[in-house]
Amino acid sequence: MPLTPWREIVTPHPDVATGRYHQAEFAANLGEVVAGNAEPEYQDPIDFFARTYLTAGMRRLLATAVKQITGKDGEPIVQLKTAFGGGKTHSMLALYHLLRGNASADQMEGTGQILDEAEVTELPTARFAVIVGTALNPSRTEKVNGITTRTLWGNIAAQLGGQDGYEIVKAADKKSIAPGANDLTTLLNEFGPAIILIDELVAYTRNIYGVKGLPAGSFDANLTFVQSLTEAVKNAERSQLVASIPESDIEIGGEAGKAALERIQHTIGRLEGIWRPVDADEGFEIVRRRLFSPVKNQTAHDAVCRAFTQLYDENPSDFPVECRDAPYLDRLRRAYPIHPELFDRLYEDWSPLDNFQKTRGVLRFMAAVIHHLWISEDRAPLILPGSIPLDAPRVREELLRYLPESWNAVVDKDVDGDRSEPRAIDEGNTRFGEISAARRVARTIFMGSAPHGSGQAVRGLEEMRIRLGVAQPDEHVSVFNDATKRLTDRLTHLYTRAQRYWYDTHPNLRRTMEDRAAKQEPEIVESEIVRRLRQQTPRRGDFKAVHPCPSSADVPDESTARLVILSPTTGHQARTQNSAALTTALEILEKRGELPRTYRNMLIFVAPDTGEWDFLERETRRYLAWDSIVQEVEALNLDANQRREAVRGKEQSNDTVGIRLNEAYSWLLVPTQEGTDPIVWEETRIPGSQETAVAKAAAKVRDDAQLITKWSPVLLKMELDNWLWKEESHINLKRVWECLATYLYLSRLRDSDVLLDTVREGIKTQAFGYANSVDDTGRYNGLQFGSVGGSIYLDDESVLVKPDEAAAQLEADATAKSDSGHPQPPESTSIGQGGRAPYTTPGGQTTGAGPETSPTEAAKPKRFYGTVNLDPIRAGRDAQQVITEVVQHFTGLPNANVEVTIEIQAKVSDGVPDDVVRIVTENCRTPAVHDTGI
Repeated sequence: MPLTPWREIVTPHPDVATGRYHQAEFAANLGEVVAGNAEPEYQDPIDFFARTYLTAGMRRLLATAVKQITGKDGEPIVQLKTAFGGGKTHSMLALYHLLRGNASADQMEGTGQILDEAEVTELPTARFAVIVGTALNPSRTEKVNGITTRTLWGNIAAQLGGQDGYEIVKAADKKSIAPGANDLTTLLNEFGPAIILIDELVAYTRNIYGVKGLPAGSFDANLTFVQSLTEAVKNAERSQLVASIPESDIEIGGEAGKAALERIQHTIGRLEGIWRPVDADEGFEIVRRRLFSPVKNQTAHDAVCRAFTQLYDENPSDFPVECRDAPYLDRLRRAYPIHPELFDRLYEDWSPLDNFQKTRGVLRFMAAVIHHLWISEDRAPLILPGSIPLDAPRVREELLRYLPESWNAVVDKDVDGDRSEPRAIDEGNTRFGEISAARRVARTIFMGSAPHGSGQAVRGLEEMRIRLGVAQPDEHVSVFNDATKRLTDRLTHLYTRAQRYWYDTHPNLRRTMEDRAAKQEPEIVESEIVRRLRQQTPRRGDFKAVHPCPSSADVPDESTARLVILSPTTGHQARTQNSAALTTALEILEKRGELPRTYRNMLIFVAPDTGEWDFLERETRRYLAWDSIVQEVEALNLDANQRREAVRGKEQSNDTVGIRLNEAYSWLLVPTQEGTDPIVWEETRIPGSQETAVAKAAAKVRDDAQLITKWSPVLLKMELDNWLWKEESHINLKRVWECLATYLYLSRLRDSDVLLDTVREGIKTQAFGYANSVDDTGRYNGLQFGSVGGSIYLDDESVLVKPDEAAAQLEADATAKSDSGHPQPPESTSIGQGGRAPYTTPGGQTTGAGPETSPTEAAKPKRFYGTVNLDPIRAGRDAQQVITEVVQHFTGLPNANVEVTIEIQAKVSDGVPDDVVRIVTENCRTPAVHDTGI
């Protein structure tokens, strides 16, 4: 069952959903709140607490303030210190609204916890003096409660006590000199409980650094005031000072800001307690509360979170280990509908940027993202890094404003956009396009790597993090893995090393490589492929020679088996009768140069698949381009990283070319013939990328008995009976080999050694005899029959003899010796080392004296039968094995009648296609095939 989309479980706040929010709304302004001019969510204490997540640090701050003004054990001086946008001003606002007395505790969400932590039952109130350094002009006086003030101390006194309070520091204010700690203590005690909030103090003092004669007083006078104020707050009964101190350079400023910060930290640091209002793990709670309404369907919410944890548990090797820990389920629930990985990337990778403003920056960015996803009716179960619509102008502008201008072109081309390469990859691959896999991976890598500088020792996002940023339940992780590899091959600004991926504004060497690849001359490309094919020839298997991409004149006309590898541009396709491969193969088969070829039955061909040529050519071009870059590293002025990239690119491309080459050469073309009929090509696919074309061809012809390395004498005798000696009593052995090497309708042997081995075996089994020569009277000289008694020669004199002729001559020789008074010894008539077996002549007479059989000797078996199931894919090989190991032992016996029948049964559940019915029916019309039906 599909998971419920996030939009059906939780809805954005109306201002976010409609896009009516302003980015400035996410920047809390303490001065505008005091003046009554802020947005309702900041101005109204009830709305403020409804949209504010009280972090642990903020709760401690508020509880400490309550304790301090109620006379309990609180902190008189508090320093708020975070990075830009880290929640300092927001924390001051919370304190202002909590203790100002404009709303009761039960109206402000979360205040019950604060009262419990402060150990009070009623919410106290306090007087406030608020200083926002960026809102004050040191060169002018300020009107506060109708009183003209010149300095910070005058301003604070007028806020706390009006005219009466101002009178305490009036003299010091008029002269722009710091009052003493005693005067300030008096002020706080008379008009307490008092809380003084000072925001942007460094910015204020930075403006008066080195400037004299200002109404606000000198730089030293103001820092003296800060010191006196801290002493006074510590000495007063129920008062507190809360000051914000910046961490980021962007807030500190230049030399003046650094000098001010150093003095202020030294002064306040003696007495203050440092509070960090927002911890990293609480950031997503703040964002969720500010941008979304409460969850509407808790059951569906939990189902989504559990489905994601189940995905991580079931695929432990694909995701980071922390995803399988129990706390991660809690993180998913708290961050919903935003995936914790997106928060991690924003807070860990983007927040350290000086101008990102931490939580404020995350709020600004995510508001734009959520608005776009909402109006585009996104139906994903969670919002992940891969969900970020970087093609949306508002989203892109909000994120890229923190990066150099050069990143715009990178995003347009290599990350997300109408004409981006990831989009093109998705559109060109249905498997990717169904889930926008390439774009989601590209977005995830960008979110996790764009803020990182080139100076980092370890750059990029790990593969596990990429998968975590894109994968959803019911999606196959392998699709994203493949998309990542495709992006690596295609993108200009994407880098990868040690299973980490990152973007950079500097183009990688891929664009240089692609430009060079496109300029490679076709002849150079083909020459490189031919070079690689030649490297495959030493391991030739059963072939005596391998000829890569030859002309017909380059292939010797010799009686040894040869494999011809056709040119890479000479391709073949299934059911193509006049392909370039068949045309070229026929030319080489019929001629050597201008002369007719004799030994045609010694050639077998391997051809590339026409459809694979484009892939092979493209990758070969890339290899040549990488190779040229590696050779020109000095001329190209490549740095160390680019040199490593070039070497790695060449190595990877080299491996890919090898795979593509093996995949391309996938056609085995074997010429055959029936008698004097036209040549027929047996076209067999030999797929595979791990073995070379030579290895695949050698294995295939051996398995299918298209190239014989061990032959049965029975099969040789069948060839002799059917085609060669016919009515003759014998045939020249060399002539037999010449015919086997020449005629395509005969069996194809590796070389003459196979024939000679077969002859030796045939002599032993009496399939035929062998003689060294035939004299003028027709007598066979050096006749061997039944056992091999001498050498076998392949020359113009040696002959193979029909078995009855050989037996007749041996019988006559035996009779002649008997008549001359020289009987044969008994052991010479037995099969084995001493003689030959008895042989029955065609007339039915048994010749040759064998050992006598006693009347009581047990009768010998006279019949054999057996059934063999053959592998239909390798029937030729299996039949050869049966003939060698079984049949030939019976055919060599005298007076033996051997029948071998092949019975074929084929059952096709989906029905036999018409073209197969036609082909099989026509092939079964030969006299040897009978009793057929289909």
